[in-house]
Amino acid sequence: MVNSDLISLLIFISLPFLIDKGREFMRRREFNLQKPKRNKSKFDYFVIILLLSNSLLQTYFVIFSKSPNIYRDTGVPLKMSTSILRTIMENNKTTFNDKEQTLLKKLESYENRLIYVTYGEEALLECSYCYSLTDYLMFIIPNIAWSYVIMASILGISTMLKRKSHWRTYGVIWLIGSGFLELYTFSTVDFSNLDSGGNIEFLYCTIEFYRRLSFSVLSLAILFFDKIDERNNFEIITDMKRTLETIIYRSKALNLQRTSILRDSNLRRLFVEYYKRVEMDDSTISLDPEYKEAKDKALSKLNIENLLKEAELYIDDITKLKELGSDTELAVGIQSTSTSS
Repeated sequence: MVNSDLISLLIFISLPFLIDKGREFMRRREFNLQKPKRNKSKFDYFVIILLLSNSLLQTYFVIFSKSPNIYRDTGVPLKMSTSILRTIMENNKTTFNDKEQTLLKKLESYENRLIYVTYGEEALLECSYCYSLTDYLMFIIPNIAWSYVIMASILGISTMLKRKSHWRTYGVIWLIGSGFLELYTFSTVDFSNLDSGGNIEFLYCTIEFYRRLSFSVLSLAILFFDKIDERNNFEIITDMKRTLETIIYRSKALNLQRTSILRDSNLRRLFVEYYKRVEMDDSTISLDPEYKEAKDKALSKLNIENLLKEAELYIDDITKLKELGSDTELAVGIQSTSTSS
């Protein structure tokens, strides 16, 4: 049953996780405030419009287009006679259409009134094969499931953006959890609590209210909370520069290591013996027929000429250093490395 105690329990359970995620978001946001922002593409704007439209639409249904419920609209107690309900409705309109006549006739039964407030007006009027509570539950599940499918589709489209990709996991957990909670609430309904002390709980309307509200909140969360650590072009270039500098330093260290080894007679002997063994192992492997067959098969799938041309162009771009400038540490390192090689 959806009530304030259950909602309070869920909020209490999820509060530590939400606080931790909020603190992490604020720390990362403060750290990344000075980073240049990536320009938004057409697909970014499409996702913004999609999420904003869905949030506004769900809010509209929550406030202005609620599910029909004559007991909620008229304020008539559930146990009151249908004739009184008919009299109140006649004050607002002179004639009733066929749907309203059928509804008033069905509501003459108190059991049907409980079904009405639990499973909704459509289930009571449209389900011709429903004879048990399980039948009514099976009748409303497709409509409810369809709303989750639409929201899941919106979630999938929105999280195609890298900066919103982290919401895919959270959104799926949100939707699956909400769906199971909704199914559990309907399947464990207690009719004795629906009209206790004159306080009527319109279960179907209440669950629909929270469902649409949760969809609206989820859409707004995806819209406003992006992944802070999304890398733009400047950050990618900075990381590449840092990686190249690391390669240069390691190359220099390797050259110093080789020079030190070759200057010592004992280390030089070990060095020569090691590479002789490596050469012998390579020769043994290269003479193996299975290795030759696998090598020829792999090389046949590659365009060696194009690979060599691309490698030469890449090396030329690095060694020319027209873009870097000769006074940068990276340029000096590449020049010294290319000279030593």
